[in-house]
Amino acid sequence: MKNRKYEQNLTPEQEKELFSRLELPYSRSKEEVWNSLEKAITEKEEFDRPVSGESTKTISVNWFAWSAAAAIVLLLGVGLFARFYSTSVSVAAGEFASETLPDGSVVHLNAESAISFAPYWWFMQRAVTLEGEAFFEVTKGSKFSVHSDQGTTTVLGTSFNIYARGDDYEVFCATGKVRVSGEATNPVTLEPGDFVALDHDSQLQSKSNKVETTVLSWRLNKFTYNTTPLTKVVEDLQRQYGIKINPQIENIDQYHYTGLFQRSVTAEEALEIICLSFGLTFEKASESTYIITDH
Repeated sequence: MKNRKYEQNLTPEQEKELFSRLELPYSRSKEEVWNSLEKAITEKEEFDRPVSGESTKTISVNWFAWSAAAAIVLLLGVGLFARFYSTSVSVAAGEFASETLPDGSVVHLNAESAISFAPYWWFMQRAVTLEGEAFFEVTKGSKFSVHSDQGTTTVLGTSFNIYARGDDYEVFCATGKVRVSGEATNPVTLEPGDFVALDHDSQLQSKSNKVETTVLSWRLNKFTYNTTPLTKVVEDLQRQYGIKINPQIENIDQYHYTGLFQRSVTAEEALEIICLSFGLTFEKASESTYIITDH
């Protein structure tokens, strides 16, 4: 818009002086000068105005950055969930159970035993935590590890039995090869028929060749003992029958039992078979509690 105020109030001499100060060529007409001034002002306003789409571009860049950060956080969250989420399987007293792992490996759990593993992390790391006793049939593949407080057993593809209760840790290799290690012992490699036991300090206690039916009697639905401490036999009966046995015997650590009988017998029949071999007696104190005495 032209500035009519100057056009009405300035004399020709004043206009000439004004335009000379503006360093504009006076040879141009007044109309041309005002047009030039308006054009310059307009161009400056256009220059100062944000370029069309500039704010959108900034927002887009910021949105992309936030999206990338959110995706990273999501991936980390999913990864942590897959890594630390675990599935647990436990078996009560007097029961047995079998669990198929994500790769098709099978774990057969004895009474009062439990395992845990990370199903969503399985194909990154095949690892199982065991408490109790279990027989493993492992499919071939990457390293397969079984962890217990007392030791670790590692294989690629084989079958084996692990007994991990209290301070006892025993491993029997049925097929293939297994490697057993404890915190205070060098790894020991077992071949079919080999048996190893670690003591409470995770040190190698013994390595021998044992009859498969003795170690795996529970898988054959039998009780098989060979010079087994009576205390361990009692614990076994408690687990298998879901009962409580209270031995009131002096020097019970000196009693070792050898014998074989079917698991189909009742709890009282099993107690009678065992007590008879030692000249011991037992009585029923309650519905699920028994007392063994040496007189």
